[in-house]
Amino acid sequence: MNSSIFVKSAKGLILASGLIAASSVVGYAQDATVALGAQATVPLSSLYANAPTGSASLGGHTFDLSGGNLVSLGSGESVTYTGSWSNAQSVYLLLNTMNTYFWYDQSVVGNVTLTFSDGTTQSTDLTVGGNIREWRTGAGNTVTWTSDPATSYVWSGNATDGSAATIDMLTINLTGSTKTITSVAINNTNGWGSLRVDLAGLTVDPQVAQTPSCIRPGNSCNTDAAINSQAWKWQPVLPGATNVNPHAKNADKTNNGHKAH
Repeated sequence: MNSSIFVKSAKGLILASGLIAASSVVGYAQDATVALGAQATVPLSSLYANAPTGSASLGGHTFDLSGGNLVSLGSGESVTYTGSWSNAQSVYLLLNTMNTYFWYDQSVVGNVTLTFSDGTTQSTDLTVGGNIREWRTGAGNTVTWTSDPATSYVWSGNATDGSAATIDMLTINLTGSTKTITSVAINNTNGWGSLRVDLAGLTVDPQVAQTPSCIRPGNSCNTDAAINSQAWKWQPVLPGATNVNPHAKNADKTNNGHKAH
């Protein structure tokens, strides 16, 4: 075997595989992180020992914790973040309560309200012991459990006093939605006591429209030669889509033009 031919072919295979790998990730949605900004005034470090910082991956999603602070809402207070998130499929919030004594169990103490560009809204109640709980799970006489699978425990460690502490993630699922979210509001509607609603992070998961990706060397999928080629593997397709090129897997070419016996 001619070794130079083998080396050249191997390089071609490596190049092709690299192009295929690169094309497979084009068009996939990524988390759209939201910075909490000036409305976040409570340092995470004042509550948590070794709290996550910066661009943090929690529960499989990315949150912007670079500000180092969380939003703490007292009774009747709210915070709103605006933007334009098209075809959003999920909203993820790092949410817990503070001073969550036993008597709040199963009480609705707030809500998360999504507003869409068409003027409609969607509200999710925050229920103690349902989808939200005390941040300092090592504290006594507080609600330290949840029952709603929409809430997951994404970080555990210690409070600055050494007791156990947690950061939880609430997922609001919008699968199949084609709407555009224009604002996310978190409201503490509790009318009595010292309970607070703490927001440590916010991320929206918009669905980005996928476009065909070319895996032919030189990005040459739209040349006359490529369009009329029998080499169906070079035609641009969306991940998981069917190749509709008229020459794709052409049945009359499966036997290389020879008559069937």
